[in-house]
Amino acid sequence: MSIPRSTVGIDAGATLCKVVHQEKTLWTRSYSSKEIERVSEEVARVGARRIAVTGGGAHRFADEIDGVPVRRVPEFEAWGRGAPILASKEGVKLPPGYLLVSLGTGTSVLGVDGAGVRRVGGTALGGGTLLGLGWLLLRVDSFEKLAELAAEGDRRPVDLLVGDIYPHGGIPLPLELTASNFAKLESTCPADLASAIVGLIGENVALICAALARESGAELVLYCGSTLSHNPALQQVLAAVTRMSGRDARFLPDGAYCGAVGAAALAEG
Repeated sequence: MSIPRSTVGIDAGATLCKVVHQEKTLWTRSYSSKEIERVSEEVARVGARRIAVTGGGAHRFADEIDGVPVRRVPEFEAWGRGAPILASKEGVKLPPGYLLVSLGTGTSVLGVDGAGVRRVGGTALGGGTLLGLGWLLLRVDSFEKLAELAAEGDRRPVDLLVGDIYPHGGIPLPLELTASNFAKLESTCPADLASAIVGLIGENVALICAALARESGAELVLYCGSTLSHNPALQQVLAAVTRMSGRDARFLPDGAYCGAVGAAALAEG
């Protein structure tokens, strides 16, 4: 399953603008959401006959780009359509019902089933939180650098663990579970602090998603979004906490582009 070659899909988020176009393979690019003119120039270069835009920044695009009409597509519908297309492309079999998590600047949680897609919850924690805390604590304003630091760091000297409070056990909780984020602070090494920031975001997002999954009866939580791109530390936290909570966690390598792919597919409908 793929999107039509004649269509460009755009997901204009609060931080990034994701663009997809089907050539021999799926062509994907991400730009700063401040670069709308650059995105429009790139779309015009592709020579599409249809342009579909979704996301909170969709209104910033003109009604046409280089003479090609621009169609605006509802964001949650776009994500619900794009996820199974990308899953099929990557050989991931999805059940009839699951939770789809859009982990971008903030986080939206969508319930997907045969009846369609609807928002079932979310949290203000996300990539914007990572960038904000990364700048405040580390004076690092690069997402890539923060993800790299987090992958190298160890948050255990920063976070207070259940095992720190109960060193000899005696409580029905895993001793490696976080009792309080940033409450130990035996290390202020930048890599360890970056790992702790990612841990704070990942644990809380996963706990919220697992609770919503239990409430809706979904066994699978499919995590997608730009905040997961090249961010193995965050994926590891999300997977561990989701599975500890009794739900399966999956990730799509191109999951950042669910919205853009779905917008392009819906424009053909």
